Amino acid sequence: MKTNLNLGLTNLLQGAINLQRGQRVLLVQENPKYGWYDSKLPKALRAFAVDQLGAVVEVLEVDEPTNSPHKKLEQMLKEQHWDWIIFLARIGDQDRFEVSHQGPGKLMTYTRTAEQLQSGLGTVPHAAMVALKTVVNKTFAGAEEIAITCPFGTQLQGKPDKSIGKSSTDVAVVRFPAAVSKPISAHTFSGRVAFRHGLAPTGSKAYSPACLSLPQGIIAVIDKGVISSFEGDAADILAAQDHYRQVANQFNIEPWRVDSWHLGLHPATVHPADPQVDLDRWANTMFTSPRYLHFHTCGNYPPGEICGMVEDPTVKLDGVALWQDGQLMVSNYSAIAKVAQCWPELSLL
Repeated sequence: MKTNLNLGLTNLLQGAINLQRGQRVLLVQENPKYGWYDSKLPKALRAFAVDQLGAVVEVLEVDEPTNSPHKKLEQMLKEQHWDWIIFLARIGDQDRFEVSHQGPGKLMTYTRTAEQLQSGLGTVPHAAMVALKTVVNKTFAGAEEIAITCPFGTQLQGKPDKSIGKSSTDVAVVRFPAAVSKPISAHTFSGRVAFRHGLAPTGSKAYSPACLSLPQGIIAVIDKGVISSFEGDAADILAAQDHYRQVANQFNIEPWRVDSWHLGLHPATVHPADPQVDLDRWANTMFTSPRYLHFHTCGNYPPGEICGMVEDPTVKLDGVALWQDGQLMVSNYSAIAKVAQCWPELSLL
């Protein structure tokens, strides 16, 4: 009899990457002392991969992300052949948009604990999430005009630019779960965007302080993919401007550029903690929820360095709601409704 944890492990290792007997896996696990990943999940994953699937697994423990290559990881990649690198570590997120990747397949795991993997976040079939992501992406690709609003003041419009590469750039790693739509270039979008709770890192580079808490939220005024000003409390505006300049100066990048945006898709995303208690972890969990649309800003490249979250968005494609108040409107689009019917596990949508 399979436990829910075994269902999650099966979904991850067979559903997401079809791990085969004899394949070599380098399991990169982050030290649990940082509080992002637990110690139970890597042990369970290794045992399942070896005992149930016949894979060969070696484990490398790493520290929190930095902006320098991990010497031990690079050495192991050079000296040995690997079929897959499985990241239970945030460093796996840092080069997710790398388009020239060669070598072993990479799997970045966002179910960071055994409890998360055995929940709906880890057990909704990977194929179901891929089917949902694919049909949502195709629906966006067919739109001529997109309008985004939210209850907190967002009013943004744009015509998707279908001619440039960045409009179709998606990550170069396998993500588990497959829980966000493909990023859409923001350079044709203008209006006002309400960033809720504060500003968080995108996970691309490491910097400190990583987050700026803004409990009242802030409005970013955007003109064709560039932040022209902020609206809100005067002290919050100054804090946001300083945060953007500090991050931009550290990496010599354009502070006000908005690269792209996308939406969470996974109906089982939960995070019980108050975002003001740990904004970084909250944002890097809730980005997979349909209740949040998030913008990649600060840097003229995907994904930029600063993330702003829009809460309970309404997204209309040519006047028809694809999202309404943070909920995917399955019944408004026949292709999406068909996917939902094929996969009853998506019934939470």
